[in-house]
Amino acid sequence: MSLSINQLTLVKPKLLWGLIFFSDLCFAAQPLPLDALQQAIATEQYALAWEQAKNLKDQREGDPDFDFLYGLAALETGHFEYALLALKRTVANQPEQVRPHLELARTYLALHNPDSATVEFKTALELPMPANVRRNVEQQLQALTTGEQATTNGSSAWQSSASFALGHDNNVNLGVNNASINLPIFGEVTLDHSSIKQDSSFSELSTQLSYNQVQTAERAWFVNTSFTHKHYPHAVAYSTKDLNLNVGQVFMDGNQRYQLGINLQALNLREQSYSRSQSLEASINYKQDPAHSWLGTISWGNTDYQQTINKNQNNQTLQLSTQYQMNTHQLGQQIGFVVSHEIPEKDKFKYLNRDVISLGYGLTKTWNSTQTSSIGINAQRRVNQGTDLTYRAKRKDKRLTLQISHQIQLSSKASFFTNAGYVNNASNLDLYDSEKAFIKAGINYQF
Repeated sequence: MSLSINQLTLVKPKLLWGLIFFSDLCFAAQPLPLDALQQAIATEQYALAWEQAKNLKDQREGDPDFDFLYGLAALETGHFEYALLALKRTVANQPEQVRPHLELARTYLALHNPDSATVEFKTALELPMPANVRRNVEQQLQALTTGEQATTNGSSAWQSSASFALGHDNNVNLGVNNASINLPIFGEVTLDHSSIKQDSSFSELSTQLSYNQVQTAERAWFVNTSFTHKHYPHAVAYSTKDLNLNVGQVFMDGNQRYQLGINLQALNLREQSYSRSQSLEASINYKQDPAHSWLGTISWGNTDYQQTINKNQNNQTLQLSTQYQMNTHQLGQQIGFVVSHEIPEKDKFKYLNRDVISLGYGLTKTWNSTQTSSIGINAQRRVNQGTDLTYRAKRKDKRLTLQISHQIQLSSKASFFTNAGYVNNASNLDLYDSEKAFIKAGINYQF
C-alpha cells in the first residue's frame, strides 16, 4: 500500500506518526504549565491540546518549547496558518532539532506548498534521525522532487503561481554607448537608433501552471507552461511576450532519475511574432547522497525567425550541459558547464552563428525560516563561425553575467523578491561591446 503526499494530512494521526515521524519519542520533562499541554499531545487529545495552547499563547509565545507544542496542536486540529507561524519560530530558534523541521514540512504539505516542504525535508535529512524515519523521509522527498504531489499509481496534481515585478534596465537592447563609430570598411558612421543603448523602467507579469500525472512508482508525466509579458514604456520596441510549453516523462530508478521532454517557445517582440523554437531534451540526475547530486543534459533545438529581416538567423542548436550540486545546512552550491554549437540553415550565414562555452557558479544561503539570498556568476566565451561582413574578421566575445537576489516569505503562499544583475559583453569587434545593469522587485503568489 502506498501513501500519497496529499493524504498526509488526512490519515489518522497515529498512522502518520508511524510512517514519517517518531513513534517512540518521549517528551522531555517541562515545567508547569506545559505539562498538561504536553500530556494532551502525547495521548493524541489534540482538540484539548489546542484549547490549552490558546490559553497559554499570550504568556508563552516565543518560547521554542511552547511554540513547538502550539504548532503541533494547531497542525493536528487543522489550524494550518497558526501551525505555520509557530513552527517557523521553533525552527528559527532550534535549527538543529529535526522534529520541528519534519512537522513544518508536513504543515507546508497541508497548505499545498510542496516547494517549501522540500526545503524542510532536505534540511531534516542533514540532521540525526532513526534509519527507518530517514528512509520514509527520503521516499517522500523523492516524490516531491519529481514534481509529484502523490506517489499513488494514477494520481495527479496541479500547481500554479503568478508574479508581478517592477524594475529598471539601463541598456534594454544591449546596445553601444555612442551613436558614432569608426568601422574598418565604411569609416566613421552614425548607427541606427536600434543599435544604441536604450534605458527604461519596466513592468513584468509572469504566470506558471504545471500538471503531473503519476503512472507508477517509477514513471510520471509532466506538463509545464509559463507566460511572461515584459513592458518597457521608454523602449516599447523591445517589449516582449514569451510563451513556453514543456511536456515530458520522468523515469526513476533508485538514486537515478531520467527525463525526456519536448519544449516549445513562442516569442513576440512588441506586438509582432519574432521567433518560434522547438527542442528535444534528455537528462539524467544522479543523487549520490542527500547533500550531493549531478545533472547531465543533452538537447537539440530548432529556431525559426518570423520576420524577413531575421530569416538568415534560422538555425539548429546542439547543447551539452552538466551541473554538480552540493547542499549543506542552510547553504547550497551549484557548479555548471555548458557547451553549444549552432548549425545555420545555409552555410553562407555562418557569420551569424556561434559556438559557446559557459561556466557558472551559484550560491544560495537560507538565513532563517523566511529569508533566502542567492548569488550567481556566469562566464561565457562566444565565437562566431564565419567572418563578420563589416570587419572581415571573426567575432569573438567574452560575456560576464552577475546576479544577486533575495526572497522574503510573507505567508505560506506569498513571497517578496528582489533581483539585481550586471552584464558585460567584451568583443574583439568594437561594434559589439556593451554592458548593462538592471534591478527589479516584486511579489510571487502560489495558488
